[in-house]
Amino acid sequence: MVKAIEEIYIRIIVDGKVNARNVMGEAGFAVLVDIFYDDMSNIRLLFDAAGSTPALMHNIKVGEIDSTSIDMIVLSHGHWDHVGGLMDVLSWTGNRTPVLYHPDALALKIFTDDDGKEHDVGIKKYFSPDELKNSTEVIETTEPYSIDEGIWTTGEVPRTNDFEKLTGNLTKVHTIKDRKKIPDEVEDDLSLIFQLKDGSVVILAGCCHSGIVNTMNHVTTITGSSSIVAVVGGLHLYNASKERLAKTIDYLKGYPLTTLAPCHCTGLRGQAALMYAFEDIFKEIGVGSTLKFPSN
Repeated sequence: MVKAIEEIYIRIIVDGKVNARNVMGEAGFAVLVDIFYDDMSNIRLLFDAAGSTPALMHNIKVGEIDSTSIDMIVLSHGHWDHVGGLMDVLSWTGNRTPVLYHPDALALKIFTDDDGKEHDVGIKKYFSPDELKNSTEVIETTEPYSIDEGIWTTGEVPRTNDFEKLTGNLTKVHTIKDRKKIPDEVEDDLSLIFQLKDGSVVILAGCCHSGIVNTMNHVTTITGSSSIVAVVGGLHLYNASKERLAKTIDYLKGYPLTTLAPCHCTGLRGQAALMYAFEDIFKEIGVGSTLKFPSN
C-alpha cells in the first residue's frame, strides 16, 4: 500500500519579522517542515538556511530542535540570505545531511551598484562548491525531484507569462556561464510542493523569483492537480507594479486557497495588496509562526 501525507507542519525559523518571544529576526529565510504519513512514518526538511547572522542557530536552539532530526536540506536558490547559514547547520547536524539545490545555486552572483562597485550576493562569502560537496551528500538537479511520497521540488520553473519579470536590484546581478558575463535570471529558483492524502496541494516558496503564477502553473503540471489550498513563503512582490499585483491576485482567485501566508521578500506593497484581496484566508507570519495543513 502506498503511503500518503496526513499532515504538514510548517514552522518559520528565520524571517525579517518576529512573531514569538526569545527568537531573533534577520533579513533571511529558513523554514522547518514536518511531514506526517498515514503509515505512521514522518520526514523533516529544512528549507533554506538563512543568512550569516546568529539568528538561525539561535532560533534552532530556542525551538529545541534535535540536531539529528533533519532528513534533508533544500535550498530555494543561491542568494546569500538563503544560504549563509548552511555550513553552520551541517556542522550542527554532524551526520552528512543531504542538500538539494539547482546547480546554479552555487554559481557566481555579483551585484553591481549604481557607483559601479561589485558585491557578491551568492555563496562565495560562506563556502565554496567544493567545501559543500566535501561536507555532505549533494543532489544537484534542474528537474522536479521527488523527495518522498507526495513531496517534490519544482525544479527550474518555466516562465511563460509576460508580467512576472525580474525587477529592481535583481536586474543588476550577473553571473558567469561558458566564460561569459551574463545577467543572472535566477534560474535556480525553486519551491517545495506537498500533496496530501485528500489530493490538496501546499506550496512553500523561498523567494519565488520565477513568479508565483508561473510556479503554480508548473505545480499543476507536476502534480496533475489544480487543488492548491495554500501558498506560504516569500513571493518577491515588494516592488511589483500595480499591473503585476492585479494579475497575480486575479490568478490566485482561480484556486481553492484556504491559506495565503506570504513573508520574507513579499514586502509591504505585496503584503498589503494580498491582505486586502484575501482578507479571510490571509495569515501574517514571521519567526515562531506555525502552520498546520491536515488532510481532510
